[in-house]
Amino acid sequence: MINDDTTAKLSKIKHSINHDFALTFKQADIEKYKFIPVSKKNDLFFVAVPVGADKAKITALVSKFVTEQVKFISIDEKSFEALLKEYINMNFGSESLMAAVSKTKKKIGEILIDAGFLTEDHLVEALAEAKKQSVPIGSILVKMGFVTLEQLKKALSDQQGYSSVTAAQLNLDIAVTKMLPEDFIRENQLIPLSTDGRFLSIGMVNPNNKKAINEVVYLSGLRPKVYILTHMEFMNALAKYYNDSSKETSAMVKRIEEEKLQFEVEESLFDQVDRELEDASGTVAKFANKIISDAIDMKASDIHIEPRLNNYIVRYRIDGVLKKVLDLPAKVESSIIARFKVLSRMNIAEHRRPQDGTFTIKYNNVSFDFRINTLPISGREKMVIRILAPAVSISAQDKVIKLIGGTEEDHQRIKKMTSAPNGIILAVGPTGSGKTTTLYSVLKSLNDDGINITTLEDPVEIKIDGINQSQINPKAGITFASCMRAILRQDPDIILIGEIRDYETLETAIAAALTGHLVLSTLHTNSAAATITRLIQMGAKDYLVSSTLTGIIAQRLVRRLCPKCKEAYHASLEEAQLVVSNKEDIEAFMKRTLYRPKGCFECGHEGYKGRLGVYEIMNITKEIKKLIAQSAHDIEIEEAAVGSGMKTLQQSCLNHILNGETTIDEFVRVLGPVTE
Repeated sequence: MINDDTTAKLSKIKHSINHDFALTFKQADIEKYKFIPVSKKNDLFFVAVPVGADKAKITALVSKFVTEQVKFISIDEKSFEALLKEYINMNFGSESLMAAVSKTKKKIGEILIDAGFLTEDHLVEALAEAKKQSVPIGSILVKMGFVTLEQLKKALSDQQGYSSVTAAQLNLDIAVTKMLPEDFIRENQLIPLSTDGRFLSIGMVNPNNKKAINEVVYLSGLRPKVYILTHMEFMNALAKYYNDSSKETSAMVKRIEEEKLQFEVEESLFDQVDRELEDASGTVAKFANKIISDAIDMKASDIHIEPRLNNYIVRYRIDGVLKKVLDLPAKVESSIIARFKVLSRMNIAEHRRPQDGTFTIKYNNVSFDFRINTLPISGREKMVIRILAPAVSISAQDKVIKLIGGTEEDHQRIKKMTSAPNGIILAVGPTGSGKTTTLYSVLKSLNDDGINITTLEDPVEIKIDGINQSQINPKAGITFASCMRAILRQDPDIILIGEIRDYETLETAIAAALTGHLVLSTLHTNSAAATITRLIQMGAKDYLVSSTLTGIIAQRLVRRLCPKCKEAYHASLEEAQLVVSNKEDIEAFMKRTLYRPKGCFECGHEGYKGRLGVYEIMNITKEIKKLIAQSAHDIEIEEAAVGSGMKTLQQSCLNHILNGETTIDEFVRVLGPVTE
């Protein structure tokens, strides 16, 4: 006789059973070991068993398919047999399991409508388009802009009972992507995400595909942890990690390894040089070219080929941040480094000293110049290749100064300094901060038939009609300093010097400014005020700097938040203290709505898309000229400049944060935390 407590317990178990889990286990195992998978909650997986069941064996079996801790619900033998019979009939009866499950589930469109994310009219329109394109309805809804990807993921998660894959999880390790065969991945629409040695996290378009989950266990030897993945995310991951380019790279590495085994015997230097030169159309040459072409396609500014403990890696600097793109197996890297040395006419037998070189490659009918440097690192070599932007032509008609991220006040301050007929204007900042682009924009605004503009560059990056542009060639004796003397005899009104690198060039620039010319150039310094200290340290007299300097534009580039997925929040006290120093300002800052990166399909799950400038524009006033002539400290000079209306780099970047364009992390990465 079943008492009321047992009846209530059975009723509660029946209503708690998630029949989706019937797809995870075989009928034969359920009947043999006598258990019923009930549900998953938090970190526990509930299983109903009869009194006296072998819990150890059941735990061992269930743990192969779920990562949560197994929690048992014991019921008497008779009640369990009745419940098991009902469970088997419902889930393994004559009707297909998928059909049975689908009857108990709402369709994705219904869930989105119930949640208020979608209208019925939009659903009808999307269904017609999905049928026409043979694409899942969810992907069509996102592409047509009717719902966001996040709304679709939430609906799918609610429907299927699985957690959604996050943007961070979709930044895959190359080694993990190779843990399952590509044909299996494509056929079953799943992506391996990560592993800790015991579990393999996988994202699945259909997380109820029991057969595929069992195959994952067989192929990887690891217990799968399943997340739900949208069809869009799956296709994006395929395009990123399983494309023809990735397969081509893997095949090339394999061929180089095989070829390398043929040359294990000690080679003479002449043999090595001959082999590298003959390889112009071979595997190593193609692979080296592919490293270059991929970097250009990804808009990288630098390529790093650097040693690790057991191998080499290749990293690209994209938007100012290094990103690992490739692992080079041992012995392959020597062939690649040797190939780049041959291209750059460097000594391939020299491994103990730093070397410099240059080479040019034509890609997509555009010539790219490259600067290359090697450095000995713990008995091996590190190589960095700087990609120099190809020369482009721009119209001389557009006279507007363009500063990406600059304010109207910034434009007016630059316009004021460029209206001077003579003097020196400097754009300063580290490598890759956009100095040259800013100077070209200024130069374009000054370009006129009534004036003679002459430039001296290394190399000529942007061609502007109406400007006389000359390129230096140190091997031919054409340096910044020597060519400057020749330019002064060319009757110039405005002179642009690519970079002031030494005292000789600086001395000539000061002489040109003193004799009525407007000189524009770049310098590597940390701030506008620190530029004055740097000029004096290079050898210029303080009174000459005071007399000739007209203005300084200090700048940096920060990553711009993706407008599609940026997430609103309020900063914590610790975060606020990184960018604001005053106590009252900190309290006000914490009340402001800020934004942080999240990652989406549009930005490649990075959270950022593009970059914008941060500017510190110092007009040299009479007060600042006096301070320079008196050898004042750069802190005094900066205080005077701020008093006359200058925004510091920190203030400029803080405004971008408050406007929702960048983040506190970018502020700290580029400028460091505030100190006062």
